[in-house]
Amino acid sequence: MSAAGVSNFDEMINEDGSVRPAYADFRGWYDSQDRHWLKRQDAEAERFFRRIGITFNVYGDEAGEERLIPFDMIPRIITAREWRKLTRGIEQRVRALNAFLQDLYHRQEIVRSGRLPVAALRDNEAFLAQMIGFTPPGGVYTHIVGIDLVRTGPDEFMVLEDNARTPSGVSYMLENRETMMSMFPELFTKIPVRPVSDYPRRLARSLRACAPPAFQGGSKRPVVAVLTPGIYNSAYFEHS
Repeated sequence: MSAAGVSNFDEMINEDGSVRPAYADFRGWYDSQDRHWLKRQDAEAERFFRRIGITFNVYGDEAGEERLIPFDMIPRIITAREWRKLTRGIEQRVRALNAFLQDLYHRQEIVRSGRLPVAALRDNEAFLAQMIGFTPPGGVYTHIVGIDLVRTGPDEFMVLEDNARTPSGVSYMLENRETMMSMFPELFTKIPVRPVSDYPRRLARSLRACAPPAFQGGSKRPVVAVLTPGIYNSAYFEHS
């Protein structure tokens, strides 16, 4: 039970103590490993993360201390069936967010209907009046969206928030997978897991597809660049 008295969902173990099917292979592998070896591997992963600089800062934290991205050797397992369902929902959500921004910078029907108070728009410092009437290349406002999910039941996921302004964190996932594959290669030979290493290529392809029409199908090749405030930014590891 949590402090608020709400029961937390155990993703690996059923209420009767049995292992959920998605975790059966992993649990079998985990139980067969030497506990002291697992602890040493966990400590080694932390040293690696610290050596490489896989850290982040929390804005508003007075100490301003860099924090190490936590490494957990017990993965969050999502089945193919669950992922197909999540994919449809997330893609629909991103299309809705994009349509919302398109409306805000054009007809503002959501304001006219009274569903969004005009003050919420007028007083929001993130709203750029200069963008009114402008349609970005490809009609895409949200090139990258971080949808924060939490699992609340066997077949139930809830959205905590939509990060559409400055989403970050995918690099930590990529590094986590690389570390897991390096430390526990036999685990990935036993359990079929979809690769994630193609994410950077997919991202670059998606961004190039949003280039102005002059670049589409012509000899010009769009240049995709990463802008960073520098090494003192909380997400610099992601930028690098």
